[in-house]
Amino acid sequence: MKATLIEITTRENLRRAQAQCSRHISAIYFPFSIHTQLEESFPESPVRVFVYPNISHPKMFFMFKNNEYIKPTLALAQVSGTSMNRLELIDLLHEFRTRVFGAKRQPHLVIAEEHLIKMYGVAMRMSSTDWTNNDLRLSLFYMTETQKNLALTTPLPNVPKGYYYDEIEPTEEAEIVNNTWKHAGSGDLEQTMAKLLRLPSSCIRFNGKPVAFEMIDPAGFFNNQYVFEDHRRKGLGNAVEMDLIHKTLSLGFSPFKTVAKDNKIVLDASVANKLWTMWSDEDGNAKTVVFQTWHCV
Repeated sequence: MKATLIEITTRENLRRAQAQCSRHISAIYFPFSIHTQLEESFPESPVRVFVYPNISHPKMFFMFKNNEYIKPTLALAQVSGTSMNRLELIDLLHEFRTRVFGAKRQPHLVIAEEHLIKMYGVAMRMSSTDWTNNDLRLSLFYMTETQKNLALTTPLPNVPKGYYYDEIEPTEEAEIVNNTWKHAGSGDLEQTMAKLLRLPSSCIRFNGKPVAFEMIDPAGFFNNQYVFEDHRRKGLGNAVEMDLIHKTLSLGFSPFKTVAKDNKIVLDASVANKLWTMWSDEDGNAKTVVFQTWHCV
């Protein structure tokens, strides 16, 4: 008998799934997403969550975001300490795709740890060869309870004279923010505006204009930290990040972020920062999270 996914539909079970995922770094992008579904706080990205084999003893979580403005997002997470048969996993991936896409051939983004991404690629190519994919390989940084407590007792950094903390004006300044994001594509301006309207963000201004900013993605990732070139090397990137950490913790959620493997400057700074812990295996080797985009040929 083939493996079967269980869709989590009741509020009680969504809260149970949220609590379970909160205990596993591998599922770190699930709790905030479930929160937005329960609170209807980001209607532009409705969420469906599936579990295998059951909610009481989960091995895998699957999430589908049917985004209004950008391509759909799939997220996969294997619960720490569990094992999966390869053929069993491929069956689950086929079922998941069928449950959320039906017969449609739809471009989409998949977020998962590297070994799950490899299996997703196998499942995709078993069903059709008419797909192409691009991978963005990232290191994941999260905060321990000790680091959260340290952050809460750490004041916001002082910024140089003439600079000040503020909020981004979503309708008037979303385009400024979106234009700095190198991965922006069709629909991302509208998605950026929705993020700025509904989720925490941070901004520093100079002469009334935003010169440094960072925001949160509806999955909870810290997203698009940017400082304009004329204002760099003043500590503004660290300042907006600390501001966003405070705002995220005040909501009762754990801050986390990803850094591209080839972004050595930011990667080294994040490793050295006492507020962040890099997700690593038991031998201390950095794990890899992959953002994998699929397009029909």
